[in-house]
Amino acid sequence: MTKTDGRLALVERQRRFEWQVAREIQTQAAARFVAGKTHDLLNLIQIVQLASLELERRCTADAGEFIADLRKAADDARHQLAELMAVARPEEIIVPGAPVGAAVTAAVETVRAASTIEVDLHLAIDPEVATRCSGEELTHVIYGLTLDAATTEDGGGAPRGIERSETGGGDPDGSAGGAGGGAPRGIELFIRERMIDGRPWLEIVRGARVELAGEHFDLQAVEAIAVKNGGELGHSERRGGGTELVVALPVVRVG
Repeated sequence: MTKTDGRLALVERQRRFEWQVAREIQTQAAARFVAGKTHDLLNLIQIVQLASLELERRCTADAGEFIADLRKAADDARHQLAELMAVARPEEIIVPGAPVGAAVTAAVETVRAASTIEVDLHLAIDPEVATRCSGEELTHVIYGLTLDAATTEDGGGAPRGIERSETGGGDPDGSAGGAGGGAPRGIELFIRERMIDGRPWLEIVRGARVELAGEHFDLQAVEAIAVKNGGELGHSERRGGGTELVVALPVVRVG
């Protein structure tokens, strides 16, 4: 398999995962909508239950049977809505995901094998550190960060997933050389742990040896994965110029 074939296969894997994440986000949005409406209906049923108690106090004994039926129907409806609420908004149980070190290292090796862009990985964490992310999610975070870097370094000139010629002979300062438009430059990935407001957070920082600019399509899935697992995607100024991308994820301790 050539580098181009490997890159295309990697892009295809990332796109399939992006669609999966998009479906999960839609499902979560629908669940939040259902939970909100269910909560509103429960409030209305509570009003009916209170009104039935007042009716029972004011009405004659002949109306007792009808009021009892009304209260029973309200109780049944409340019970069914409570079950629906439990499905739409389940109790969140936080469990550790995959060890970050092994998942990130394997993903970087895949990227190196499938792309000409250089990726320098700097792991400054305990190998067993985990977040809420699964191994697959961590893998696609790395894919998204590196594919975004490769695309933006192309400057938009090459079709997505197709790398420029490695024989273009670009100058070290990034100027185009020949028809190839310059060799791809490298990026650096720093994996570190920080304490923020007394809580441990894991940061996956992407720094580039040049400032990158582009549409950042590949970062959409990265941000969705981060938010889903209690984190965020942010930017920070890089010392010496340019910006860094920072994926921040809360650390989940094993045991």
